[in-house]
Amino acid sequence: MNRLPLSWQLFRILCILQLLMVATKVMLALSRIFNDQRIFVHFIEILVYAIMFLFLYQALSLLNYNYPDIPLSEKQKRQFNLLYILNFLLIAFLFGLVVSEYRLIAPMFGFIGISFKEAITFSAYFLFTDLVFVFHLIFLAGMFRLRRRIYQNTMNTWVRQFDDQKPDQ
Repeated sequence: MNRLPLSWQLFRILCILQLLMVATKVMLALSRIFNDQRIFVHFIEILVYAIMFLFLYQALSLLNYNYPDIPLSEKQKRQFNLLYILNFLLIAFLFGLVVSEYRLIAPMFGFIGISFKEAITFSAYFLFTDLVFVFHLIFLAGMFRLRRRIYQNTMNTWVRQFDDQKPDQ
């Protein structure tokens, strides 16, 4: 097995952190189903984070089993393409959450009566949503590079295979 370069090791760490944050977001959405009247909204939120979770799982799988030069199967390619498009569209959802939470939190800091503990709690929740958004952007760029790298390495290996063969004379 080839050792992963540092950039891909850091990408793997980012994937694991994002996986943990997305799992936390799923659990929070599941708990809000029982505490809130907007059940449909929370089901959509669970679906969104489940799609993100699947793509993160696929990223770790590609790093473990396909990197550096094992070609993707047709099923893997199809899944990758579908999940990549869906996750790219989820950027709008995540950005909407960031803006929505900012609009909720910003007026609270304007009040004089807010305690320091409440300010820290609100800020931590806001930063958590920000991190999920930023990590997702980095993750999508990394997945594009990973897929491209696996394809290039596979093609180079394939071409080298034919270059190494000596013509029969």
